[in-house]
Amino acid sequence: MVKISTFALFAVTAVVSLVGAAPVAAPTDNTTVAIPSTPANETAPVELVGEEDPLVTLNSKDPFSTSITHRGKATWFTHAYGACNYRWNGNKEPVVALNSHQMGIESWGNPVCNRRVRVVNVDNPSRSVVARIVDKCPGDECAWGSLDLSPYAFQKLDHLDTGILNIAWNYI
Repeated sequence: MVKISTFALFAVTAVVSLVGAAPVAAPTDNTTVAIPSTPANETAPVELVGEEDPLVTLNSKDPFSTSITHRGKATWFTHAYGACNYRWNGNKEPVVALNSHQMGIESWGNPVCNRRVRVVNVDNPSRSVVARIVDKCPGDECAWGSLDLSPYAFQKLDHLDTGILNIAWNYI
């Protein structure tokens, strides 16, 4: 019997997701994590972890599941055109670039393009923003779970001078 570590399984899945057309959920050994409650009002802040929050497994077959909370870092960028073949004004629109690990290699026509996400500042959960995915964070500039935000979206979470934030996000 061959035993594969969680890290090896994650590495293989990450490589496979880079050659696939659609993003995949991060693999785990059926590890459960607390998922924030879905707020009734889209602009309301999201509580991150509470006693009543449901537990789910991260090995969902739906990579766009709204019940999966992704965690990573947020940075910001100033481009106006990107991998999804959309133009935007990052100073006036809340848009994000998804990390390449979860987006995969396909750009134009990728099913993740134009999807909306709710992003929460983990260190200040009262600050959140709903944004749409319009670009891919190139190469390894963004780790799994991380997003590159437009200045407009980043400022909804904190000051641009902060530079990097701890975030939690999910598809909506």
